[in-house]
Amino acid sequence: MKEKIKKLVKSIPFLFNLYVNIFYYSQYLLHRYFIARRVKKSYLNKKVNFIKLPVKNNSFFGYYNISPFNNNGGLLWCETTEKKTRGSKDSSVNIVYYNSLSNNKKVVAKSKAWNWQQGCMLQWFGNSDHKIIYNNYNEKNNDYYSEIFDFQTNKRKSLCKPIYSVSNDGAFALTLNFDRYTMMRPSYGYFRKQNIVLPSDENDGIWFIDIEKNTSKLIISLDNLKKFEPDPTMVNSKHKVNHIDIAPDGKRFMFLHRWIGSQGRFHRLITANCRDGSDLFFLTGIELVSHNCWMTDSKNIISFSRLNDGRDRYNRYTDKKGFVETIGENDFFSDGHPSVSTDGRWILTDDYPDKSKFSRLYLYDLLNKKKHILGMFHQPYKYKGENRIDLHPKWSEDGKFVSIDSGHRGKREFHVINITKIIKK
Repeated sequence: MKEKIKKLVKSIPFLFNLYVNIFYYSQYLLHRYFIARRVKKSYLNKKVNFIKLPVKNNSFFGYYNISPFNNNGGLLWCETTEKKTRGSKDSSVNIVYYNSLSNNKKVVAKSKAWNWQQGCMLQWFGNSDHKIIYNNYNEKNNDYYSEIFDFQTNKRKSLCKPIYSVSNDGAFALTLNFDRYTMMRPSYGYFRKQNIVLPSDENDGIWFIDIEKNTSKLIISLDNLKKFEPDPTMVNSKHKVNHIDIAPDGKRFMFLHRWIGSQGRFHRLITANCRDGSDLFFLTGIELVSHNCWMTDSKNIISFSRLNDGRDRYNRYTDKKGFVETIGENDFFSDGHPSVSTDGRWILTDDYPDKSKFSRLYLYDLLNKKKHILGMFHQPYKYKGENRIDLHPKWSEDGKFVSIDSGHRGKREFHVINITKIIKK
């Protein structure tokens, strides 16, 4: 009888979703108010403090491997009145520039190609403190593209494709097919287009964009990835790439190759040359590899991945060689979004909301091998699934400040935290 009820519930989507929501909400109430007893909405390390910002509506920046800070007191973030999970058909985000030295805030641009997790891939362009690059949507062509905007001169340059990762010098970018994201990973997709038809695996994958020439070329196809050190689980699976990240020196890049099939979901971390996608190297993965970041030497990579003994940890790998060591072996047990300070000493990361919906923000001292908890932040239960709020912590160039996206004040907001007292140790 019990099994029959289970099958019946699963066969009716409405009942199944109702069951799932009731189960998780009851778990949330139990852990927050009885087991963990965390009634406050945030807990902040006494040595750090929030910087007051003129944010309003829903404000956020985006992913963890892109910095909203420039070197002259400037900050970028997005604001929108939109509340829907995927945004309405005509919704857009305002791109905000804030000068912390003059306390001046202004909307400098808008984007119609965005999502809650990665925003519109907004970032500073090259070494400029007044040029930005971000993704947008062209209604006339029904396609996504990227735009470089100089908000001092009001000059714009439209690029042939949307960007994913941009070299530090602004010479080139790497990208992927956001339509495939929309179909296979909606949290990171854009939803402007109707009736999406994906290209074949031979004609889709990772693209190189020459920014000066405004040209693009496919450098690694999904078909080539299926042929590169193939695994039996790849047969009859759907393939995609994501989390492209260019090394600081602009020579190599890493990305995740993921596939979904009858045997489950699988992942592997691969590196390659930026210009032509050559010299592929399979660094780690298959069962689990998640979020990664380059270290400052452009040779070493920190990855939350599974070791041969089945443990999931932050591990250090050397490009084109392999595993080196586990970092914070007894300090980190769950996935997060890591990045390394420009001086190479500190790892900034977070974790996902626990059963009481609290996310933690961490700083790890590589020199002294010590973990600092910077804070804990409650994410309202309504933010879940594609609409979830991950902290996605990001560094300032001087390492004195970090930014996060958080909902601990009741709505999605962009925050900056001063950590100077900790890093001066």
